[in-house]
Amino acid sequence: MSIHSLKHRIHKRANLRNRKQDYSDIGSFIKKRRMELNVTQDELSSGTCSHSYLSKLENNQIVPNEYYVRELLDKLEVDKSVFETSLKDKHYVNRMILAYFQMDDKAITAIYDEIQSIEHNTIINLCKLGYIVFFNREDENQYVMMLEHLINNMTDLEVRLYLYFAAVYFSKQAKFKTALELIVLQESLPQQNEYLAAMFHDLAYAVKQRLGVKNSASENYQHAMNLYNKYHNVTRVIRLALQKITWIVEEHPTRALAMLDMVRIDLLDDRNRDQHHFLKASALFAQERYNESTLALKAIPSTSHLYLRKMTLLLQICVIEDDHDMIDRIRSKLKEYKADKTQMNDKIHYHYLIQTDPQGRKEYLRDIAIPFAINVEDYRRLEEYTNEMMRLCADSSRYKEAIQHYHKYRKEVQKIRRILH
Repeated sequence: MSIHSLKHRIHKRANLRNRKQDYSDIGSFIKKRRMELNVTQDELSSGTCSHSYLSKLENNQIVPNEYYVRELLDKLEVDKSVFETSLKDKHYVNRMILAYFQMDDKAITAIYDEIQSIEHNTIINLCKLGYIVFFNREDENQYVMMLEHLINNMTDLEVRLYLYFAAVYFSKQAKFKTALELIVLQESLPQQNEYLAAMFHDLAYAVKQRLGVKNSASENYQHAMNLYNKYHNVTRVIRLALQKITWIVEEHPTRALAMLDMVRIDLLDDRNRDQHHFLKASALFAQERYNESTLALKAIPSTSHLYLRKMTLLLQICVIEDDHDMIDRIRSKLKEYKADKTQMNDKIHYHYLIQTDPQGRKEYLRDIAIPFAINVEDYRRLEEYTNEMMRLCADSSRYKEAIQHYHKYRKEVQKIRRILH
C-alpha cells in the first residue's frame, strides 16, 4: 500500500461530483437529482407525498420511508435497483461494524457465510476484508490492496471502515507507523458512526503507546472509554482497561493494582485472564513484593501466550533473590522453548536481560535489540534499549558514541512527529 497514493485518492474523492452517494443521506441525493432535472418540490411530491414531507426528507429531518423513496426515485428516473442494492450493502456494512464493536466472532462469521459467494462488489469485498482481518486469514493483504483503488466508489462511512480494517491489519503486521498514518487520515472524513469512532480511538491508543506517543494516546483512551461506557460495552471496557494497565504498570504500580482490583476476573476469557495475572505480578514486582508476584505468575499456564514473559519475570525475581538453582532451571527451560513469531519481541527482551557482561550487553543492544525494536516499531522498548546503551557508553567514557545512539533514537521519533503533524 502507498500511503501517499491513498492520501491523494481520499483528498481527490471529495471533489468528485459523481461519486457514489451515501444512501443514509438519501434526502440530499433526491434534492440534488431533482435540481439537476429542474423539477420543483410541488411537481415531484404531487401524487406521492406531501410537499412538507418531501422538504423534510430532502433536508434529512426525518427517517426515509422506503415506499416513498422508491416512488420519488422512479419519478426522478433513477434505477430503483441501484437504491435497493445500496440498501443491502449498507445493511451488511452496519452489521459488520456492530459485530466488530461487540467483538462477536459468531456474527462476523455469519455475515461472511452470507456474502462469501458474492463477487465483483466493492462493499461486499470490504465486509470480507473485515472477516479476514478479524480472524487473521492469510489473504487479507489481497483485499487491502484491491480496495485501495476502489475508494471513489465508497461512501465516507465505507472509506473509514476500510481505513480501520487496513489499520488493524498493519498493526498486526507490526507496521505501526503505517497504521498511525491511516488513523490520522480517517480524521479528515465525517465521523458518522460512534461505534466506529470508538474503535478508532481504541486502536489509536494502542498504536500511539507502542510508538511512544503518550500524551496524545491518553486522549484517545478517554474518548474510547467514554463511548464504550455510553453503549455499555463491558467487554471492550475491560480490554481497554487492561491495555492501559499494561503501559502504566512499571511507572505507577500502585495505581495499576488499584485498577486491576476493579476488573471482574469472571468476565475475562482465558487470554485476558492470563494478562490480568501477569500485570498483577508485574505491578507487585515493581513494588518489590516478590513472593506475591511469584504467586500471581503461578496462575499462568505453560500453554499461555504470556509464558515467555512469565518465565522472564520469574528469572528476574530469582536473580534478585540470588536463587541460582532456580535461575539454572529457568534458563534450561527457556533454552528449549520455541517462541512463535508473535513472541519474538519477548524473546529478544529476555536475551537482553540475561546479558551480564557489560561488553556483551552492549554488543547485543547494538547488533540485535535496538535494530529489532526499530524493525517491529516498538518505540517504548527502543527508548529503554537506547537509554541502557547510552549508560554503558558513558560508563566506558565513550560519550561520542552515546550521543550517536541518542541521535539515532531521535531520528526515529521524528518520523512519528511528521505523521502526527
